[in-house]
Amino acid sequence: MNELKILTVCGAGVGTSTLLRVNINEVVKTFNLDIPFSVENTSLTRAKGTRCDLIVTFQNFEADARKICDNVVLVQNLMDKQELKAKIGQFLQENQLID
Repeated sequence: MNELKILTVCGAGVGTSTLLRVNINEVVKTFNLDIPFSVENTSLTRAKGTRCDLIVTFQNFEADARKICDNVVLVQNLMDKQELKAKIGQFLQENQLID
C-alpha cells in the first residue's frame, strides 16, 4: 500500500462525516505512519465510485458501506477519540501498517 485512503461516510456526506473526518485525521496522525494518508468525507452515493482502503461509518450505513469497501469500521460516537484510536489502530495492525 503506497497511500492509505480513508473515507468517512454518512447519508448526505456533509455534517456528521465532516466531523468524523476531522477527528480521524487527528487520530491517524498519532500513529506516525510510514506512508501518506488521506481522510475524505462523502455520502454513500458518492462513495460508490471512490477507491478507498477503509470506510469509517455508523451501523445504519454498514450494509451499503460493505458493498463499497472490504474494510469497514463502525463507530458509536464520532467525538470519542479513544474509540476512534482503538478501532483505527486495530485496522492498521491487521494490515501491518503499525506494530
